[in-house]
Amino acid sequence: MGDLRKKWKGFCATLCFVSFLSGAAAVAAENKIVIGSIWSQVGVAAPPGQAGLRGGRLAVKLLNERGGVFGRPLELKNIDGQSDTTVISNAAIRLVDEIKVVAACGLCDDSLVSAAGSTFQSGKTPFLVASATTPTIPSIGDYIFMVPFGDNYQGRAVASYCAKTLGWKKVAVIRDSASAYSTELSKFFVESFREFTGDEGALAHQEIYQTGDVNFTAQLTRLRRQSDRQRIDGIVITPPFPQDSPIIAKQARRLGIRLPIMLTDGADDPTVIEVGGEHVEGALISTHFAAEYPLTENAKRFVETYTAEYGAEPGAFECLGFDSVMILAETIETIGKEKWDAMSLSARRTAMRDTIQIHKYVMTTMPISYPDPETAKYPRIPEKPVVFKEIKAGRRIFRAILNPEDLY
Repeated sequence: MGDLRKKWKGFCATLCFVSFLSGAAAVAAENKIVIGSIWSQVGVAAPPGQAGLRGGRLAVKLLNERGGVFGRPLELKNIDGQSDTTVISNAAIRLVDEIKVVAACGLCDDSLVSAAGSTFQSGKTPFLVASATTPTIPSIGDYIFMVPFGDNYQGRAVASYCAKTLGWKKVAVIRDSASAYSTELSKFFVESFREFTGDEGALAHQEIYQTGDVNFTAQLTRLRRQSDRQRIDGIVITPPFPQDSPIIAKQARRLGIRLPIMLTDGADDPTVIEVGGEHVEGALISTHFAAEYPLTENAKRFVETYTAEYGAEPGAFECLGFDSVMILAETIETIGKEKWDAMSLSARRTAMRDTIQIHKYVMTTMPISYPDPETAKYPRIPEKPVVFKEIKAGRRIFRAILNPEDLY
């Protein structure tokens, strides 16, 4: 009988301990602040998606090492968008309705953002578009913000650099006709290039393709014939994904086209060198960030910690993923612990939307703030510098920077 009582007491003690651990785990889970992201890890959007997620995870690690937010751990729930609009749409629904994140970030290219944006807007959940640059994206609604500059600004910066720094008078443009990013950016570039050169005929030739194409012989043959007829100073390619432009450059060089090449931010990834090799040597890239030219102390620390963590320097997409998470964390801290704790989930989401609109961010790699939505032509897009890099000896090297005030 005594042994039975001892066993019963031992069983009760074990049960209480298990219950205590379960309760502690539940409290810990409750105390977590959960944000979401959709970064594609496979498919055409995988290179920027993998880079963006690395940057976002680094931000979470650094934030949690310093004690999290309000002393609570920050958790990033990423769903792989798989470069597929249906998967991305379902991911947005899961993050808003099932996981119940307070806010989310991620995605590149307008076509992919469009698959998720309406869900975040209807669910009144802030979504930071981390690397898509089409300036009409925030027109989805007032819960949608962009972390990068818009292509209205990038297009003008590239035009200024080509016309004023490189001295180009005539250009050829190659764009993806199925991509809003590529189409709109090319339009903004051409408009500004005509303005800077004073020549309505500054666009000497234009070719189109679609992501997934692998043979550009027809387009490049037409371009070569045109360059034989008139002077063309360079080619501007606006690729929505990194792997497109090096294939085009490789085939151009093999056809004997030696014109200088300018690529836009969709090409700022190691893929462009891995695929293009010697054929992209000397190409220029307009982009968001250069590791060897950090603009702030925060940016220097980001480069140092990223390099230590991953054994390589970060690029533009890593930076944008990092800044996206930092914006969300700083937003929550700005609202304040007392107010935050008293709010429902829907109230927290709305408070984050309101705070993002008016706050000037300092935890990011460069100061970020948003213009007055009542007066801005393209609201909820920050004005930021455009960085120019050159591919040299198999590396992307900083070459120049253009600030917003340099262009207007």
